[in-house]
Amino acid sequence: MKTEDIQAMQRRIGVKDDGVWGPVSMAACRGHLRKLMPAINPWPKSDRSSLIAFYGQPGDESQLVSFTFPYPMFYGGKRVLTSRCHRKVKDSLLRILAVIGDRWGDRPEIMEEAEDYGGIYNFRNSRGGSSLSMHAWGIAIDLDADDNGLNTPWPLRADMPLEIMEAFSREGWLSAGAFWTHKTVPNNGYDAMHFQATQ
Repeated sequence: MKTEDIQAMQRRIGVKDDGVWGPVSMAACRGHLRKLMPAINPWPKSDRSSLIAFYGQPGDESQLVSFTFPYPMFYGGKRVLTSRCHRKVKDSLLRILAVIGDRWGDRPEIMEEAEDYGGIYNFRNSRGGSSLSMHAWGIAIDLDADDNGLNTPWPLRADMPLEIMEAFSREGWLSAGAFWTHKTVPNNGYDAMHFQATQ
């Protein structure tokens, strides 16, 4: 990310805009996103028992519903019209995507991330892990995997716009790029493509 982009993000989250992303900026970013979340978060915690109590068993496709994207989405360069998600997250996800399309539809620097679809439902383990992915319930979405991959530090190299994270936060969703700490690059998140309906 360019220095001026980091400075703009620092101004947005209320810290000194020195262009250096460190522990103060990361903490402020998380605090900023938490403040946008509903006072009572509608989603469960991310432990398995909480997920099953709220969403049911992972891989239960009877809980999935189809929906149409509110703006053009593309996967591998091909247009994607519909997808499936857990029935409990559908309305929230559609509100998030509608906000992104309505507010930033004329800003290509944001929409190029938002239109690059990486998937929702996939009954699998987390990449590199042994526990089930949130995708196994259909409660997570990936956007722009090419530029915001699993081990790409955010915001140092991954370029997921803060505006997209804010849209998800307003519905209580967790943005992995801001809340999951990168193991080898201090004060950076990882998996910035990933958003999930958990606390």
